[in-house]
Amino acid sequence: MFSIKKNSIIAIDFLKESFSLCNLNERESQGFVSSLTKLRFIPYTRILVPFSLGRTIRGLSFKKNLIQDPYGKLAIEIFKGVDTKILARNILEEFARERKHTAADIVHLMENTKLNKYPAWAIVMPWEKLDIEKKFETYPDSFYNNRSSKGLSFENRSRLSIIEIMYSAKSVDNKINQMLKLYKSIRLNGLKKNHSLPKINILVKENEWRWFMGDAGNHRSYICACFDFEFFDARVSSIIKKHEVNSWPNVINGTYSVKEAEYIFDSYFDGSNVLRGIV
Repeated sequence: MFSIKKNSIIAIDFLKESFSLCNLNERESQGFVSSLTKLRFIPYTRILVPFSLGRTIRGLSFKKNLIQDPYGKLAIEIFKGVDTKILARNILEEFARERKHTAADIVHLMENTKLNKYPAWAIVMPWEKLDIEKKFETYPDSFYNNRSSKGLSFENRSRLSIIEIMYSAKSVDNKINQMLKLYKSIRLNGLKKNHSLPKINILVKENEWRWFMGDAGNHRSYICACFDFEFFDARVSSIIKKHEVNSWPNVINGTYSVKEAEYIFDSYFDGSNVLRGIV
């Protein structure tokens, strides 16, 4: 089944490239939807999107507000040659603040009683299929698997131990080393063309669109933005349409009201607010 899906995506990618559907026209590059936009944004396929319309996974504009994203700031400071001890101190300060926050604090919805019951790292977006209870249950294991693959060592695999490591100096050093390694690699060798593509999500609001980072390739997006790349080569993960707000999973289950969900969508679309934690 996996190979069939993979082969289908390869075939669609080939057709899109053959008909120049991986590249946007001038109007689309300015953030407007055209008659061909649906074909360009076929889920799971490749697309070349402008950084001018991009948002980080935390909801901040790559071009206007990158420094407000803690890892965007980290990338900027790496480019400036800031000492690693200062980089680590800055992220640890962010960790200390975030550790006190609930999921409601992170999205600036302090009156949301459901989100107030969970830590910042358990936050889910209104349009996501995963609910906050499941995220709270599974995220420590996901963190363990993800960071272990990037060289972070854990004392054991107990839930409490993993959560403690999330906000530790070891975790900070691991993140900084990953970002530094990628920066040096792109600076010396450029971006590898055969590398697996990052995932992005498409936001559609009436006749306009924007994109924001998904759960893969985030370090790459920060570094490419700092190198002032004009475009970002990525793979479409999902398309989120504002007018479908009533059918979003975490609106249906009551985690968010329609008004709250629309506020989060608009914040991502505008690229002006931090809407996720950093662990």
